[in-house]
Amino acid sequence: MRKVLGVVLVFLLTLPALAQVTEDDLDRAQQRLDEARAATEDLARQLEDAYVRQLALDGEIDHLTSGLELTRTRLETAETDVLDLAVEMYMGATTSSALSVLVGTDNDSIPAGLEYVRRATGFEDASIADFKAARAEFERQAVRLDSARAAQAAVTDELSALTAQAEATFTAAAGDYQVLSERREAQLAEEQRRREEAALRAATSTTTTLATTTTAGESGTSETLPGSTGTTTPPAPPPPPPPPTSASQACPVAGPVSFIDSWGSPRSGGRAHQGVDMMAARGTPVAAIFDGAITRLSSSSSLGGITLWMRSDAGDSYYYAHLDGYAEGVTSGMSVVAGQVIGYVGSSGNASPAYPHLHFESHPGGGGAVNPYPLVKGICG
Repeated sequence: MRKVLGVVLVFLLTLPALAQVTEDDLDRAQQRLDEARAATEDLARQLEDAYVRQLALDGEIDHLTSGLELTRTRLETAETDVLDLAVEMYMGATTSSALSVLVGTDNDSIPAGLEYVRRATGFEDASIADFKAARAEFERQAVRLDSARAAQAAVTDELSALTAQAEATFTAAAGDYQVLSERREAQLAEEQRRREEAALRAATSTTTTLATTTTAGESGTSETLPGSTGTTTPPAPPPPPPPPTSASQACPVAGPVSFIDSWGSPRSGGRAHQGVDMMAARGTPVAAIFDGAITRLSSSSSLGGITLWMRSDAGDSYYYAHLDGYAEGVTSGMSVVAGQVIGYVGSSGNASPAYPHLHFESHPGGGGAVNPYPLVKGICG
């Protein structure tokens, strides 16, 4: 992986200014961006695996910590019983005293004395055995807890290292992404300009034709040919110009991004993942996926952290979580267009600080969540 990453980083060279970009430059930029995406896709798989292991270790540590506290209480109780027993034995209040009572009793009381001796001896044996068992269980759980904490520290370091590699790749790919994005925007602007010019020409042509027809009719110089009815067929109206188009959809992460299909993967609290985790460098812009409106903002979710809901003009809802913050001016109820920056990638909520990403959900018709991977894969590539 490091070899692949090194090749990507070395190959991502500085590109010329947009005005000097040629088609070959764009092809090379796209190739480098594809290579960077392939490298980070592999990193995304490793990050997902490490993240799942970290969540499992978190759960194991919580379970072991609770069990250790219960065992500690049991051990303290057993230790108290053994200490009390030791005091009683030292004072002669247990079996030794019971035997002296038994020796001095009459024949009618011997059975009761024997039972007392048996129970006292059993209590001594049970107290000591429970103390030993509690101490052994406590030591075993303490070792397991130390092992789980060491594994958690290792997987956290692994997450940090993988994220550092991914962010280095994203940073190197940012120049190529920017060049391609600017070229795409320039193409859209040029297409819009041509549509407007075509519409203006069509409108001018229609006005000129109508004016010419009216002038000819008013001059009275036209002659009716033999057999004609004296009426003139008006010219056919020009076809309407194509409707203006805009960026009707946009990748939710407006920058170099990588993601895999993690729908249904384990998450904290025994939950299953109901979205797609889109890995990107912290602070990468997050964009509206379609034209629509922001419907809800929240910065205090224990799970999602800083979150955002939007509804598209088609009536579908989308959920953005673990944001680092909102874009300036974003408010609940405001209208947005596809591609408009609405926030930034982060790791707020219960996300690992070592794993900045956008958790993105799709809710068709505002209902339950469906796997958003096919949707974002089709848009983001």
